[in-house]
Amino acid sequence: MIFFSFGICLLAAQVYATGFHLSEHGTKTLNIFAFALPLIFIISMFLGLLDDDHYLRRLIYPINFFAGLALYIFLSSVVLSIIILIASGIAITLPTSISITSFSAACILGIVGAIQAKRTKTTTYAVSLPGAPESWNTKVAVLVSDTHFGLINHKKFSDKIVKNILKLKPDFVLHAGDFYDGPKNNMAPLIESWKKLTKEIPVFYTSGNHELYGNYEAFISSILEAGIYVLLNEFIEHEGVQIAGITYHAKNQKLKAHDAMVALGVDKNKPLILINHPPTFHDSAINIEANLMVSGHTHRGQFWPLNYITEIMYKKFHYGLNKKQNLTAITTSGVGTSGPPIRLFNTPELVVIRFTNK
Repeated sequence: MIFFSFGICLLAAQVYATGFHLSEHGTKTLNIFAFALPLIFIISMFLGLLDDDHYLRRLIYPINFFAGLALYIFLSSVVLSIIILIASGIAITLPTSISITSFSAACILGIVGAIQAKRTKTTTYAVSLPGAPESWNTKVAVLVSDTHFGLINHKKFSDKIVKNILKLKPDFVLHAGDFYDGPKNNMAPLIESWKKLTKEIPVFYTSGNHELYGNYEAFISSILEAGIYVLLNEFIEHEGVQIAGITYHAKNQKLKAHDAMVALGVDKNKPLILINHPPTFHDSAINIEANLMVSGHTHRGQFWPLNYITEIMYKKFHYGLNKKQNLTAITTSGVGTSGPPIRLFNTPELVVIRFTNK
């Protein structure tokens, strides 16, 4: 992955050096910049693992933004290289205005994605829970996932999410994992932020893969301290409906998730809501007669065109509400960002679930 990052930056530099008709000195300068960009990104990642500092967080945001922007510059360079080859084939000199337009388009896409990442939409689904108590005909839940609190999204972002959830006035909240982004960060302000929510509304959570990228025990302890119900391969009964959480494992996840679901020991005569970070293992969920499974993880690709990759990987379950036999599955695109603070053509979302017992 590291060599790939250096490769695409240097390749894009070569294309743009040709497109802008740079001198030998100008080409060398551009190559140095192209080499330095991924190097700075890698160094910032290591610094983030070592310390959590207010000023470091301010520095890491632009570094990660330019890392995401580099993808669009690379994609634009691919298009530009094709145009250069065509121009060369018909023996014409390509005007620099074409290169300027190509580079500008890449920058605009990155900026639009950064703006979209700061906005949050609400998506609403209706879900039936046969056999649920009568009171569930009017119950509303909010599904939130992939908050990725860390060096980029911290207290201000957390307060915003909590405020938005409270405005929706749900009966309870489901958090589908990746509460934290992974690197070391100051958890105390985040705990205080979420206590404002849990004092009014119960929140049920299970872990994601990014909790494993840092101090897992400390992360889980802080989430518990915030008053959140942590469900790690266990379930709780909430007003006549079972809510279970499946722990994310880095290795042998499929086998471990299946075994964990079987070992839950849920009552198949009562409705079951299952929180499972990745939108996978639907057959295992059907096996224990889960009615609803909520997930995150995919970010819906987070920014175009990566959404096509997640769709290939997770097929129809990569996003939205889908059904398989008697199981309803909801995958949210999440509210946070991982890596580049960009969400192009993919607005962060909170999911409102309106229940009926029919």
